[in-house]
Amino acid sequence: MIKTIIKESSFFVNGKQTEYLWFDTELKFFYSAYMKEKNEQRRQDILDATVQMINAEGLGGITMTKVAKKAAISQSNIYIYFENKEDLVKQAFLSRKQKMSDYLFAHFNAQASALDNLALFARALYQFAADNPEDADLIQQFQAAPIMATLDLSQDEAGMRFDDIVAALDKGIESGEIRSIDPRVILAMGTNTLLSYERMVRSHQVDPVTTPLSVVIEMILTGCAN
Repeated sequence: MIKTIIKESSFFVNGKQTEYLWFDTELKFFYSAYMKEKNEQRRQDILDATVQMINAEGLGGITMTKVAKKAAISQSNIYIYFENKEDLVKQAFLSRKQKMSDYLFAHFNAQASALDNLALFARALYQFAADNPEDADLIQQFQAAPIMATLDLSQDEAGMRFDDIVAALDKGIESGEIRSIDPRVILAMGTNTLLSYERMVRSHQVDPVTTPLSVVIEMILTGCAN
């Protein structure tokens, strides 16, 4: 199995730095900045193919051969980027989890009320799912799958990192605005409800006119309010 180790170097001509190079200690050649960007894109292509396959066939349907075919690369090349199937599946989950965390962080501004904070978080989460349905489906599938226990995920990796909203909910609990419930439980239940609702709207199982997002959020807030 090929294990790629990259060392960053600089390339100089007549004493002037022209670009960075990265030396692969296993394959014994240099990458230019363009080649490094191209390799990072190839890694992303593999992750995208994996996400699509997991959503279409479930976690049990993933094989390195199928992913390679879908990503249009040779199977041996996948091992340049991922150690094995478990590593590939783990990185697919972590990449989407990070994407969602970045989105929510960018769209969350703390409000005066803890319930207002929770409502803002809920709307941002729904919008992320609506804009990124494949990513939302993957995250929801992983959260409910037994495979989470077999992927060597740390507690930090397995959980959703919503530090800002957790801090806001903690303040709401201290002030008596929110029930005395672990904020992680509130967020887990709310996240599952909102992702399921978005998926039902997308698949036309639920009419968003007769059952609007505002009603779903109100239900979540009512369950959390003291």
